[in-house]
Amino acid sequence: MVRNAAHEKRRSFWKRGIKMKLTVSKFAEIADTSIRTLRHYRQLGILVPREKNEKQQNIYTTREFERFHHIKLLQSLGLSLKEIKEKVDEPKYSFEEMIDVQEEILRQKRDTIESSLEMIARIKSIKDQGQETDAEIFLLLMNSMLLENEQKEIFMDYYSKEAVDHLFPADKSKQKELDRLTRDILSVVHEALIHEYAPDHPQVQQQLRELKLHTYVKGWEIEDRKADELNERLQPYIAALPERIIGFLTEAVEIAAEETGREEA
Repeated sequence: MVRNAAHEKRRSFWKRGIKMKLTVSKFAEIADTSIRTLRHYRQLGILVPREKNEKQQNIYTTREFERFHHIKLLQSLGLSLKEIKEKVDEPKYSFEEMIDVQEEILRQKRDTIESSLEMIARIKSIKDQGQETDAEIFLLLMNSMLLENEQKEIFMDYYSKEAVDHLFPADKSKQKELDRLTRDILSVVHEALIHEYAPDHPQVQQQLRELKLHTYVKGWEIEDRKADELNERLQPYIAALPERIIGFLTEAVEIAAEETGREEA
């Protein structure tokens, strides 16, 4: 096993049972760090030597050595130096409790990273389909994906699990198809606004029919009072879309609903 010089020097101290009393340069060498880092720690107040030698130089002892490695451990757990100082300065500081708290924080960060990676994979999957898509559409899709879990919880208050799972599928292939359809309707609306097409334009209505075909299930109908309440709770998420798109889509959906009503009459 290869050991560096700093490790061997530390080992010799422990073997000989010598109490460590070192200047900053010697301590930096033993601790395998830099003088600049130690000075920074001292300025922050997280590693301040208590002893000085006859030349009034700061002297690092075993206490500082243990504290130094405590700091490095906390850094490895994801804490910033500011957070470390706040923790170790607390009168009721408990390393065990801090570990538990930091574990939960790291788990949350991991979940966020995994969620972000999944979102990126979904966006890349859409891009890989070959159809050129405006950057604004991808940004709208990503924003929608970020808010999916919150919206799903709202829908669960009004619809069966089967219905909600149909709208927010766990199956990757179904999710991919729904992502494509969402991209397509946003792209059609985007183009319609550029070319000043009306909401009843055949291409717009065809895209809405295809989206409905893949998302509609029995049981979507709810009483007006609940529908109004659901709409109110969804407003913060709807507002994430540009106003011009919201207005166009609202009118296009109303036209599609009227057409459906005439067909069923």
